[in-house]
Amino acid sequence: MKLTIPGLRALVPLGIMAVLAGIFTFSVSADSTITIPVPEDIKDKQVTLSLRIPPNTEPLKRDQSKPTLASKRSLIIWNNNPSPKIDNNDEIHGVFNTFLRKGWFKNHASRTLVRVRPMDKYYAIRLLQNLTENVIEIGMAPNFGQVSKKCNLSVSDIEDLRRMLKRYEKDLIIFGMNVTKSDKDLLMLQERFKKARQGILKVLRVEGGDDGDTIIHLSVE
Repeated sequence: MKLTIPGLRALVPLGIMAVLAGIFTFSVSADSTITIPVPEDIKDKQVTLSLRIPPNTEPLKRDQSKPTLASKRSLIIWNNNPSPKIDNNDEIHGVFNTFLRKGWFKNHASRTLVRVRPMDKYYAIRLLQNLTENVIEIGMAPNFGQVSKKCNLSVSDIEDLRRMLKRYEKDLIIFGMNVTKSDKDLLMLQERFKKARQGILKVLRVEGGDDGDTIIHLSVE
């Protein structure tokens, strides 16, 4: 009986196959699966796969835990009405129109926005903020006594403006306005108007009598 030992050329391919078989055996025992998509209309179902595994390779460690929010404040609040409108019959339009007629909106953009219908709420807040700054500015005049007599604003106008500040206080704070300080400045201005105009007679209307007399209706501020 003659025993034949395979040569070196035959042993090398057998060794490589044994190594690959060991690798795939380890992969299967490690519960790893490689899925390769193959078109249905392909005739040859055989696929040649080449793997190059570097030495000292360690498996990747992935955190499988679900992410949790540390705080509810990190949630994004979705606003379903990002651009609310002011009702056309809202009182603020009347207040704006009064100050517009008396010339207290100084720039062209403000005078244009006052007439917009429907008015965006955030435009209204900006107009209210700008108007308040313009009115408070006259309280800083060094000759306030003379300015108050020539000024076309009344005590009731300032009261209306203060009421609008109170109504839209939260929105004004968001826009960076110190509403408390502005209201105090307007209140001080209102009181100074009252003191500066004490004893001032204001003509309400003039009527002609049947006997040729003239009747003048006055009010005292």
